[in-house]
This record gives sequence, structure tokens and C-alpha cells, in this order.
Amino acid sequence: MATLTLSPTINSDISLATPTSTLGTDQEWGIRLMRRADVTAVKQLFRQLHAFNAALDPHFALSENWETYFDAVIKEALEAKVLCLLAYETGTNRPCGFALAAVHHDSNMWRVHEWVEVEALYVDDAWRGSGLADALLTRACEWAESVGQSLVQLYVTASNERAIRFYQHKGFGETQAIMRKVLL
Repeated sequence: MATLTLSPTINSDISLATPTSTLGTDQEWGIRLMRRADVTAVKQLFRQLHAFNAALDPHFALSENWETYFDAVIKEALEAKVLCLLAYETGTNRPCGFALAAVHHDSNMWRVHEWVEVEALYVDDAWRGSGLADALLTRACEWAESVGQSLVQLYVTASNERAIRFYQHKGFGETQAIMRKVLL
């Protein structure tokens, strides 16, 4: 496996496709950096992720013009400025998950004002429990280290108990609560 560079760019030669057996079946998956040909699949997976999140909390529904903003992020991924990984079923090349991570810059008022944020992580229902989410998150954390970041953060919907347990198992802990009051 090639090493990632120590800047917030991604070496496009990196091979992340290490197939792994899953669920005691013959199905295997691999992970690779998103390619231009994968954009439609990643967009569909992102849509599925937010349909799931909106079912947990309607405030997470995508806007009517979400694709315009998402396309800008995808452009950065294709330019190797952010990390976008695609998980796929080996043999069929069918997309089954993805992860999106970027270096987040906060105000310089704070001592810690830069970290990697996992902006999206999604695994299709058929592949949950296969170790795929673990592999995607691990690779995002490895990328964070490779770009000189020692802190990785993410958001998870408060009612998504399965995801919360997964992230806690992976060493993530709650650092603050976001509270909301809906005004009429």
C-alpha cells in the first residue's frame, strides 16, 4: 500500500482495495478513493444516508438544491483536497458504502481550531455488520494522521443508537451536546 502524503491532499495512486470476507458468505468488499466514474454512486449513497437521518430527525432532510453544494465537495475530493472513499462489492463493483472526510478550520480564537471531520459515513443495509464501516472509519482516521491532524470529530444523530454504540466502540466520545428549541 502506498503512503499518503503529509498535506491535505491525497495521493491518487493509493490502493485501498483490500477485499475482506463478510458475514460468512462469499461476498467480499474493497475500498478505493472515489473516481470521477463513482460520483453518481456516491451521490446516491449520500442521498440514502440523509433519507435515513431525516427519518430520525426531519431537520436533517436535504434541501432542494443540495446537489449543487455536494458537487462542490465532490470536486474537492476529485482534486484530492478532501477524502472520499467508495466501498464496493468485489466482482460486481456495486457500491455499498462511502466515507467523506475533510480538514475543518474553526476560528483562531480557539487553541484547537483545526481537525478532521468525518462529514459522512454510510454503509448500505446489506453490508451492515460486515466490518465495512469499521474499515471506512479506520481509513479516514489514517488519512487524518497523514495530513498532520491528531483529532477526528463527527456528528451523529442523538437517536441513532446503533451508530453511537459503533463510534463509542471505535474510541469516539461525546464532547458536547447540541441542544435545539424549535420556535413556531
